[in-house]
Amino acid sequence: MVNSVHDRDTAARFTALILIGLLIVRLICILLTPLELYADEAQYWRWGQSLEWGYYSKPPLIAWLIHATTSVFGDSAWAIRLPAPFLHTIAAWCLFLLGRNMAGPKVGLMAAIGYALMPAVFLSSTVLSTDGVLMPIWALALWLTWRVRQGEAGWIGFVSLGLAIGAGFLAKYAMLYFVIGLALIIVFDGPSRRHFLSLKGVAAALTALAVFAPHLVWNAQNDFATVGHTVDNANLGGDLFNPEHAFKFLADQMGVFGPISFLGLVAGLTFMNRTVSGEAARKELWLACFIVPVLAIILGQSILSRAHANWAATAYPAASVFIALVFLRAKPNRPLWFWIAGLTAFGCLLIPDFTIMARLGLGLTFAAAITAAAFLARFKPEGLFWTGLGIHTLIGSATMAIMIFANTMVGPLGLDNAFKRTRGWDAISDQLVGFVDENGTPSALVVDEREIWHGLDFYLKDRIEAPLLLWRYNEGAHSFAEQRPLTDALDDNVLIASYRPNRRPAIAADFETFARVGEVSVDLGERSNGCPIVRRLVLYRASGFDPLPRTQDWVERFDNQTMGAPEPCPAAD
Repeated sequence: MVNSVHDRDTAARFTALILIGLLIVRLICILLTPLELYADEAQYWRWGQSLEWGYYSKPPLIAWLIHATTSVFGDSAWAIRLPAPFLHTIAAWCLFLLGRNMAGPKVGLMAAIGYALMPAVFLSSTVLSTDGVLMPIWALALWLTWRVRQGEAGWIGFVSLGLAIGAGFLAKYAMLYFVIGLALIIVFDGPSRRHFLSLKGVAAALTALAVFAPHLVWNAQNDFATVGHTVDNANLGGDLFNPEHAFKFLADQMGVFGPISFLGLVAGLTFMNRTVSGEAARKELWLACFIVPVLAIILGQSILSRAHANWAATAYPAASVFIALVFLRAKPNRPLWFWIAGLTAFGCLLIPDFTIMARLGLGLTFAAAITAAAFLARFKPEGLFWTGLGIHTLIGSATMAIMIFANTMVGPLGLDNAFKRTRGWDAISDQLVGFVDENGTPSALVVDEREIWHGLDFYLKDRIEAPLLLWRYNEGAHSFAEQRPLTDALDDNVLIASYRPNRRPAIAADFETFARVGEVSVDLGERSNGCPIVRRLVLYRASGFDPLPRTQDWVERFDNQTMGAPEPCPAAD
């Protein structure tokens, strides 16, 4: 008993020390990086200027967090991103508690450190996203759900779980996958079924609904804007069978969870019923209920249409505990090491933005490192786990170094295209302010690209005394940035800052006068084929706003038309 308590305390202290160290490093990265906000972060900042129960495309929790930090520290990029590393640190600690409760302190330590060192968590700890806001809530709900399963949760535990589930829905609708996991454990796990099908289980459900209800009311009052956007995001139109997307999705998950971790997860899930039994099997099945549905649904979505790599992120809190269990119980396996070394090398060939030689070199380096570690670990699968974390640490350290020294490292590494969304916004805003100072304040500043609108919205910050508007291609608003249309009161001296040559003929047709008056631009480096990356806004003065009806004839009239398009890059041929 003394040794058990000592092991628990030692594991807790060691885990906390590592997590605090990572937190400090990530805070330093946020403070020192010159990278600017990307469009989604700027959008969340704009929402956070007022506290609502919902916003155009997301539930409210991320905007509330930004409102809190910017109210204290001001409207800066680092203040907006400040919650990110704290959120993932909390998530990792909750997974330590889950792993420790489930299988002992070593599993808790492995789960927490494995999660904290995930490649996706390294990145997500330095930007603020809805996934980052959801993860600590999801991990906390997992731990509370396990306590319920073990009979360790009284009324307070059940109500706390309900609060966590409700808060999860206020962070991101992906919390629905957690509810699916709950339904599955009720079906397949006897202890979970007995505890949740009770008055305490009803109390948890009612608490979750009470927390989420104000957001539902807000949606009903706003034409279900957030729900509608989430449905549109699925993009279930056109060709609904793209099996080749499945391969890309699986390769992306190796980048999200880490190559060894993801391959170990797939192997563990595939052979779970053959290699484990009894209570150990029930624990792994319980965790699988929160992993498999997410991966299966998003894999199906990728085949039907498309799926971004991060859409399956909620599978990985439970997966962090699952692979710790799998790697600890598995017996020495020589072929497993060599298979994973080969598949990791192959996965590196699919990394976007890197040159083929960089991908090949990285893949061969990782394969060699895994092979060398195999002999050192005597082919024990637990060694694979720690080898994977070593690779993650190298990837994460390189990522943070690039973020801190982006101005000097991004170009030489050929990553200009990967980082273009987070560079140049302040510079181009300065140029626009200079143009307006020299030529007079317009009645409105109009742009034709959503990302441009959000970038200028944050980095102009009312430095031009004119409303910033996004020209509408469609009849109604199809994004948050389009919600404020042009009006007759703003059409006498409009400054158009156009990014898209294929939109300019249609924009010109919406005005009586339309004349080019200049341009502003920033150099963002070059693509892998040698073509330059330039954010160029061509400036036009316009008046007499009288938009044409957005009919099919209008679409066909301007199809394939451009105005003022730059010469194509010869290197692209």
